[in-house]
Amino acid sequence: MLDDNITDDNMKAQVLSLMYVLYEYGIKDVHMGGLMRILGIDNEVAVEFDDKVFALDDEFAKYMTNIQLGRNSSQPLH
Repeated sequence: MLDDNITDDNMKAQVLSLMYVLYEYGIKDVHMGGLMRILGIDNEVAVEFDDKVFALDDEFAKYMTNIQLGRNSSQPLH
């Protein structure tokens, strides 16, 4: 069985990647229940998030750009 931390990290990366694609295509509000269904989450679970919307803004795009570029050795960790 996969380590839960690896699975969680992989899932987080996939969710962020999908959200960034949506952002790049001009979608600024992400319906979390719908996103969960796209990722294959059972409807019984996803329905609990149907009233949640995640707003994507320029800060999200900046964050995604930074994590894709990585950190060079001169940048401090916070």
